[in-house]
Amino acid sequence: MRKWLVAILVGVFLGAFALQIYAAKSDSQTTDEAIHLVAGYTYLTKGDFRLDPEHPPLIKELSALPLLLANLRTDFTSMWDNAGNYYYDSWQEARVLGEKLLYGWGNDAGKVLLLGRLAPILLTLILGFFAFFWAKKLYGEKAGVLAAFLVLFFPNILSHGHLINTDLGLTLFTLIAVYFWGKFLKHINIKENWLNLLLAGIFSGLAMASKFTAIILFFILLILAIVKLAQDKKQYATAFFSYLLVLVISFFVVWSTYGFSLQSPPEIKEGLSEKVTFEIRNFNKFYDSFDVFQSENSAEVPSQYNNVYAFVRPVLIPADFFKGFVFVTTHALGGHGSFLLGMNSNDGWWYYFPVAIFFKTPIPIFILFTLAIIYRKKLSAKDNFDELLLIMPPAIYLTLAMVSKADLGIRHILPIFPFIFIYISKTINIFHFSRKNWLKVIVAVSVVWYLVSALISFPDYLSYFNEFALGPKNGHKILTDSNLDWGQDIYRVKTYIDQNNVEVSYMTYPWDGQMALNYYGLNYPELKPDNTNAKGYVIISATYYETNAYKWIKQYPAKQITPGVYLVDIN
Repeated sequence: MRKWLVAILVGVFLGAFALQIYAAKSDSQTTDEAIHLVAGYTYLTKGDFRLDPEHPPLIKELSALPLLLANLRTDFTSMWDNAGNYYYDSWQEARVLGEKLLYGWGNDAGKVLLLGRLAPILLTLILGFFAFFWAKKLYGEKAGVLAAFLVLFFPNILSHGHLINTDLGLTLFTLIAVYFWGKFLKHINIKENWLNLLLAGIFSGLAMASKFTAIILFFILLILAIVKLAQDKKQYATAFFSYLLVLVISFFVVWSTYGFSLQSPPEIKEGLSEKVTFEIRNFNKFYDSFDVFQSENSAEVPSQYNNVYAFVRPVLIPADFFKGFVFVTTHALGGHGSFLLGMNSNDGWWYYFPVAIFFKTPIPIFILFTLAIIYRKKLSAKDNFDELLLIMPPAIYLTLAMVSKADLGIRHILPIFPFIFIYISKTINIFHFSRKNWLKVIVAVSVVWYLVSALISFPDYLSYFNEFALGPKNGHKILTDSNLDWGQDIYRVKTYIDQNNVEVSYMTYPWDGQMALNYYGLNYPELKPDNTNAKGYVIISATYYETNAYKWIKQYPAKQITPGVYLVDIN
């Protein structure tokens, strides 16, 4: 590579690393991070996977690795046994233990959180490098640099790339798995091309070990194989057998993250319908009352499943994997309280993710994508299948994600974006073939605009909204939850109160629990939805501000402390 390109590439990675480290220090704990961290810590130290089974272990284990050197204070005796009941959803125990790890056992919460965020940051940088590698191979060095830039400075990756969560790991491993599977499909020969097949299986397994929604990846791999075979019209048997090998390799990778546990679900005599006591999280009530964590024991398993379950139970190894997979599937099909364009719903909207893409993707991406389509004949890779490897996975992933009723944020479709960024990185080659200066100006302005979008959203990347939404300040009218307001603003709220000497009477910010708020000196009473006679200043999360339960509070003057937090004067 030419020296000036190397310098730009190094600058992109150093800049992204600096922004991620700063964000890791300046963002308070988002709502699930403590759960993932304490779960990963127990996996490594106890070899027990009872906490947080609804997410596979890999990212949690990687995040918790640095904690082994931190000499943490822990005490799991109070809730550990209750969480060990296999037929019980121990999410509340996991949440409490996560809060205690950071705020209740005498540990330095900021230090523990930063250590846990190092692994996600590393995975983010690897994602940027692989985007560079793939784009460079297809479209040249400049395209590779542009792809890395688009990935690492994408506001939704800047926001989630340092969080102890499963989305970034899934995004990385999905991208790599498709790459190696594509290389194998271009030469379907197990004996001669076994390495690409093996790597496709390994990275597919790593994706599944990161997040259960990686099940979509296996549909993608199958459809890609069918499309390739339709082009070549041969080697059907070999391709089918190779796909089965990928599934087998993936399973062994996932199994390894559970320590090759041989534990199957405990035997039950009374039948599933009587035994299962996991709590259905009643997110409908999220929009009618304050207590988001209300739940009800209303899980009813049809009695005809008893015989089937009794037959397959001994082979459901590792047990916690299958428990988690059932939880996530139930969640996705059962729904989750969500907000979109002023509407509240527990069943979601089929168009939720397209709307999220429209408002939370920098506009330059739409411009570059349009150029990539218009000039596809001049910009495309030599092999048409290479283009399909970039176009089909995001299309399939988005289509299947739209079926889910758990509409919780654009992070759930994060895996589609690196494919798109690699695909549109070829627009940089317009400078080579086109004599139209106005066209070159559009590309140049789009790249600069994209950089500016990332910089001006600093440090509130989680709450980024583009110009179509009129910026982050207007985001609460469009999307909430992890699109805007996820618990990341405790430090900023504390700073605002101290600097402005605000006499706060109530605080409704339950993302991280009261223990976290007390730890940072924000021990104000909660404002309950029915307390309409309350007086004073109220700090309230934008997500709760937009629920029906707090509709009455909107009649009072409100100021945004951050895009995701309001200060309301109900005097």
